[in-house]
Amino acid sequence: MSDTYADHIDTAFLQLSFAIKLGRYLDEHPIDKKDFDIDLTIEDRGNRVCLPGNEFKTYQDLQLAAENNISICFGALAITLWEAIREHSGLSSGKLNPQNSPKENLAALSYMIRCCFAHGTASPVWSIHDSKYKTVYRVGNKTIDLSRIPDKQPFDYSSVGGYETLWLIKEEARANGLL
Repeated sequence: MSDTYADHIDTAFLQLSFAIKLGRYLDEHPIDKKDFDIDLTIEDRGNRVCLPGNEFKTYQDLQLAAENNISICFGALAITLWEAIREHSGLSSGKLNPQNSPKENLAALSYMIRCCFAHGTASPVWSIHDSKYKTVYRVGNKTIDLSRIPDKQPFDYSSVGGYETLWLIKEEARANGLL
């Protein structure tokens, strides 16, 4: 039996939680960089990777790496969440219309967030080419207005109501039979 995207949602949410908590921890409880940033060799079943020490020149470099990890995990989760919705519901981006129903509005928001990271992993940007997606979205108690987001604008968590929005999308998608 093959895995589905839905099988990986909880793990993706845990990864994002871990990344956020790690970033917060590094901000509030500085660690000794020289104890962390060491020469490290990992061998596993004949494979080896050697990581040099002192890769992070400053403590701020560690904090930036933690911030980047949050972005990577947020993006991976957004992609996984959309794929699980698509897979379970049968909705596709080509046929999806956010104005049709609250379910499609929710699915379309998931798809739009996914697109930011799928088309700009290292530096996510909004990529809203189809005008039907330039609309207002509702999830939980949040109203998310993407009607005026210019193409290629850098993604900012505040534009979707913060990290919490992915959790709200998951809850509502499950409640509405999209997951």
